[in-house]
Amino acid sequence: MDIQLHTINRAAVLRYLRHADETPDELVAEQLAEAADIVLRLARPRAVYRLFDLERTDGSTRLRGTAFTCEGRDICAHLRAADQCILMAATLGAAVEQEMRRVQVTDMPLTTILDATASTAIEQICDTLQEDLAAWAAERGRFVTARFSPGYGDMPLAQQRILCAVLDTAKIGLSVTEHFLLTPRKSVTAMLGLCPAPVAERPSACAVCKMGNTCAQRKAGVPCEKPFIQ
Repeated sequence: MDIQLHTINRAAVLRYLRHADETPDELVAEQLAEAADIVLRLARPRAVYRLFDLERTDGSTRLRGTAFTCEGRDICAHLRAADQCILMAATLGAAVEQEMRRVQVTDMPLTTILDATASTAIEQICDTLQEDLAAWAAERGRFVTARFSPGYGDMPLAQQRILCAVLDTAKIGLSVTEHFLLTPRKSVTAMLGLCPAPVAERPSACAVCKMGNTCAQRKAGVPCEKPFIQ
């Protein structure tokens, strides 16, 4: 499915740049506008998702009908109240990444801002998809959890590969490298639990994270539910 991207959240871009509390000067403001224009012009957002029943046997949580078994205590705890799971993947496409490589040769400051802008854009795409899924679930008296991605908590990044295989993300131009990174880089995979009742509030991710004050994402002011994009 295609998802429209009409604007870029500049405040979120500044958080990625770790300048959330600063007013950008004239040059930076111009580069922010230029980066937003590039992303909006070149991005071709696409997404795919599928719904699965969950099976729990011998302490394992599996997606019924697949070879996908959740690895790590954190993702199993995240899905504890769910009886179904939605796998999702989204990407901005290759053109933005190609432009970043081109700009990098001559303008590193703009490249840095462009990278943060693209990261913000793919998160907006994921937010839009999650909102649509939550609305779909609500019409059926169901509730979705926050999204949870491979590499977060103790869920191995290696699960990226089987998640993409189950979703057949090649059809949206998304693949996984030998080191389990997504390509194009400005892409996200995630899991959302589908629950029969509202999910109780849980402690903030930063409050329970083992990374503590060493986490670059925490310093950037980006919540863990929105994974730090490559």
